Amino acid sequence: MGCGGTGLAVGRSCRKRIEQMRQMRQSLLMLHGEIRYTGAELPEAISETAGRCGKPFSDFYETLSEQMRQMTGQTLKILWQECAVQYLKQTCLTKEDQKIFLDLGNQMGYLDSQMQLSALEGCMALLEDRMTCLEKSLAQKQKLSMTLGILSGFFVMVLLI
Repeated sequence: MGCGGTGLAVGRSCRKRIEQMRQMRQSLLMLHGEIRYTGAELPEAISETAGRCGKPFSDFYETLSEQMRQMTGQTLKILWQECAVQYLKQTCLTKEDQKIFLDLGNQMGYLDSQMQLSALEGCMALLEDRMTCLEKSLAQKQKLSMTLGILSGFFVMVLLI
């Protein structure tokens, strides 16, 4: 039973990963809209995005906004990296997924608004491509993880008998 449950948990983790990637993309879309349509400066756009997206990304943007307002002398790249590492470790996202988000921080802050918008669009496109690939293989991965979980349970049971 435990092995079957583990297989089921792995399958759910794949689904949760896609959902969190969707949340990440949605938060970036909100940030993009704040910069593009309201003409807000980056700290203000980040603060507005924090109030409109779900956890853990709302916490990320809120902390980032607070740290930007404190003006400690650190660059946005460093602040972005620190906050992202802190909040993304609580997610089901893989290192590669997190790297897409972390790399965005390298491109934000020192560019003009058009370049920031381009960086956001590029990041959102990468996320969309990854989500499409993952969604295509999701059912197969869930079935495989459940089957392997059950089979490993039978294998352990046979070894114990």
